[in-house]
Amino acid sequence: MRILIRSLAMGWMSFLAAVSPMTATAADEGPSRPGLVAEVLEGRRHEARASWWGFDPDDSTAILQKAIDSKVERLVIDRQASPWVTGPLSGVGGQEIVLESGVELVALKGAFRGKGECLLTFDHRERVIVRGEKDDAGEPPVIRMRKEDYQSADYERSEWRHGLAFLGCRDARVENLRIEKTGGDGIYLGTGSDKIPNRDVVIRGVDCHANHRQGISVISAENLLIEDCLLRDTDGTDPQAGVDFEPNDPADVLVNCVARRCVAVGNAGTGYQLCLQSLAGRSRPVSITLEDCVSRGNAQHAVHLVSAPEDPPSGRLRLVRFLAEGDAMAGLSVQFNPCDAIRIDLEDVTFRDCARHDSFFAPLYLQGTDLAGRPAGNLHFDRVTVKDEVDRPPFFVRGPKGSRPADVVRDVTGRILLQRDGRERTLEALDAAEPDRADPAGASSPSSPTP
Repeated sequence: MRILIRSLAMGWMSFLAAVSPMTATAADEGPSRPGLVAEVLEGRRHEARASWWGFDPDDSTAILQKAIDSKVERLVIDRQASPWVTGPLSGVGGQEIVLESGVELVALKGAFRGKGECLLTFDHRERVIVRGEKDDAGEPPVIRMRKEDYQSADYERSEWRHGLAFLGCRDARVENLRIEKTGGDGIYLGTGSDKIPNRDVVIRGVDCHANHRQGISVISAENLLIEDCLLRDTDGTDPQAGVDFEPNDPADVLVNCVARRCVAVGNAGTGYQLCLQSLAGRSRPVSITLEDCVSRGNAQHAVHLVSAPEDPPSGRLRLVRFLAEGDAMAGLSVQFNPCDAIRIDLEDVTFRDCARHDSFFAPLYLQGTDLAGRPAGNLHFDRVTVKDEVDRPPFFVRGPKGSRPADVVRDVTGRILLQRDGRERTLEALDAAEPDRADPAGASSPSSPTP
């Protein structure tokens, strides 16, 4: 009878295991579970833990790549006793990668010798998610590279050893991570030779810290939202911005790009950089909005837009409820943007103590063009406040020696509220401007980023 009961019990347990292949038992937990891996590869499991493929505290590159290549729908990089150490990885489409609370994904020392090798690259992939689970203190998982190594003489100089790179991807999301000390950008949104832009991308709750070139670089993107991100302490190679919108070719696009509730602080360059000189009149019109964003204590401008005066792109830049505070150069710097090119709207914007120790720039700066009949401009002020304790006009306009602002700009509208010495006064935008102070030919400042 006991034998019969035991046989029936074992048969029942086998039946449960057969009809419930998605439920792992306690014995299945832990590193290197080939049985569970087999179920993933057979399509019987849609969620997996990276440690099922193993864990090597010295180098888990091959382990992680096999886990990714399984194409499991949800891959959890689970916390181990030490960081996951890896060389370059390639992502797949249709996959969510989750970094568990407390996880550190760290670049392998001595790896990333190729100038363009990134920690995790998605090349023309769709439906991609990389996200972290915060710990009880609200700290996100960390992706960390070895910037100081790449800056040393042991490595060939490069600005492309990014943390996460997306090339011509669609429907991508990055959330709740700290990406730091990369040899390039924290996140790079680029293209391949086919010039397909990234489309439908969300970057939310990401802390880009102490990267070499940029917190985030946007080369080509349509329908992009960068939300609740911290872009800080970029330092290494120009432009060294918090976020840089910088197309490489007239075929690249910056369409419906929104940064919302982001903070750019302590960067060696500009908080929010827009280098549009590689676009042209035939390019798709630019549409970029900085909404409820902050720029604070950056070593150059808060917002810097550079265009291409000979054949500029069209489009619109909106600053909405934007605060610039204590940036070393201008709160807004616009160079070489003809009045019939990019329209710039400032709506409920405050510039506080910008360019306090810079005699070339003021809180607002507009660089003229050398084109006959196409002066700079298309700049529109609506509820703009400048708090500036330096005795100077709040708005500098650069043009030929002896010119007046009205001679070198066109279509500048609205008013500026100037706060100084505890007093306020409202000025028409051009009445707040002063012409050339130091530059005889309207050339760019030697201390400003090279267009």
